[in-house]
Amino acid sequence: MNIDNITVFENILGVILATFIIFQVLPTSDVCKQLNQPVYILLGLVFIVLLFLTLNPIIGVLFLLYSYQLLMKGREDYSYKKNHTLKSLNPEKETELEEIVIHNSNFARIKNKDEDQETRVAPILEKLKV
Repeated sequence: MNIDNITVFENILGVILATFIIFQVLPTSDVCKQLNQPVYILLGLVFIVLLFLTLNPIIGVLFLLYSYQLLMKGREDYSYKKNHTLKSLNPEKETELEEIVIHNSNFARIKNKDEDQETRVAPILEKLKV
């Protein structure tokens, strides 16, 4: 290969990777889930090292960013399903037992400031002594 052919190839590959990153052109979530396997992650890292060694390092950085986007998309689906499952297992309670007891009793009733102005407070300590 001629030097001009390599630089043209690098430029085209760089432009393609940059457009994929900018416009977030990603494969389907099934493909992203498959790429989240440890074997594919190791192969991707080896490929990135080869790109750094053989081509321009900018191409390696662009491919690293694109592969990071692929991995994050594959993990988003997993975390979404996990959160959905946990929420279905632990439904939100509307009222607790304490709230029901307080609401149904007259002892913990909150009075308005306009209601019952003649409330008397008297000490009962003398009555309680045995």
